[in-house]
Order: sequence, then structure tokens, then C-alpha cells
Amino acid sequence: MKQVTLEQIKRDLATAAYVERLLPPVRPPKYRCWLFEIVYTPQEIAFMDQRPKPPRPTKEQIDIWERVILKWLPLLTVDERTLVWKRACHIPWKLLCHEYGLSRPQLNVRYERIINYLRGYLAGNLSRQKKTRHFQKKVL
Repeated sequence: MKQVTLEQIKRDLATAAYVERLLPPVRPPKYRCWLFEIVYTPQEIAFMDQRPKPPRPTKEQIDIWERVILKWLPLLTVDERTLVWKRACHIPWKLLCHEYGLSRPQLNVRYERIINYLRGYLAGNLSRQKKTRHFQKKVL
């Protein structure tokens, strides 16, 4: 199995957040706008300011988005999901600290634990237990 690095996981999360912004909005089936269709003459079209079309995500980016949204994020709790997703969307630490009520180092430790858990999941280790610094008692 291929070894996945923490930077690659962070990069995939950032790519998924970027693709989420690029995807067109979801509309109900047979959705029609209530406004009538505007028909422009060729002369009006020639003098219009052309809006650039937004870029569409590639198939590889959509595959990464599907993997992150459908496989990785359901493994996490709701708070962990929001923290990881907001960091992938480049929300500043200061706003996240205010929202969660934690200091930046505490929040960074939580974020790194979540990323390490995802790396462990991708490597095949599914343990979710907290590590303690205490020695276990020996049973005689």
C-alpha cells in the first residue's frame, strides 16, 4: 500500500474545498427560472462585456473531492469535520479560535490529531483511542 503523508492529506482537503467552490449549484429537477428568456441581437452581443466562464474542475479533482467527502469526512465527528473543512477553506486560525473558544496551540493540536487519524486510517490503522502517558498496571 502506498504511504500517504500529512502534506498530501492537507493538499487533498484543500483541493476538495476548491472543487466545492467550482461546482455548479444544485438545483431541483426541471428547475426553471421565473424570469422570461431574454433574446439579444447579434449587435448587442458584440458590444456586451463578456464575462469569463468559471473554470470547471478536472476529473482528477472531482475524484479527490469524492474521496474526501464520501470516505474521509464521515469517519470524523461533526466538530472535527467542521474544523478540518474550515482549515481546508483557509479560514484564519484567529476566527477558528474565537468560534471554538480555544487558543491557537490547542486548536492546532486537535487539527494535527485529526490529520494523523486520517493518515492512520489510510495506512490501515483504525485505532481511535487516546494515548495516555500513564503506565499500565501489571497483573500478577
